Amino acid sequence: MLVGFIGLLILFFATMPMSRRRHLQLARHRRRMDEDGFERAMGAAGVTPTTARFLWRELQPFYHAPLAPRPEDRLESQIWVDRPEIDGLVGRFWQAMRGQDARPALAPLGSDPTVAELGRHCDLMAGWSIRGSA
Repeated sequence: MLVGFIGLLILFFATMPMSRRRHLQLARHRRRMDEDGFERAMGAAGVTPTTARFLWRELQPFYHAPLAPRPEDRLESQIWVDRPEIDGLVGRFWQAMRGQDARPALAPLGSDPTVAELGRHCDLMAGWSIRGSA
């Protein structure tokens, strides 16, 4: 068990520089986006402003500067966010927006979601839409 834990730590620290290099390479090929631009792009993708602002803050730790979140980013394959971390984002969203309300039974978020798909999933959970935003 200890060997497995040590192996996971080594894997974590070994892949961290790779993800930083990968993020730098991605950042070179696209225009930088700030929070206002992200909120506008997410709105165009059908995500409410409240959810877009929440995701902007929550996704920052997963991006290495100068790379910033964009609606079309694939969280698992492109940004290397693990599924438990994505599920944790959804849980924190629910806790922040709805508190102790019971979570609705929804179809699970598909594999390798984009940031926009994650946002629309959160909006659906909360019962929000662009037309009747929070």
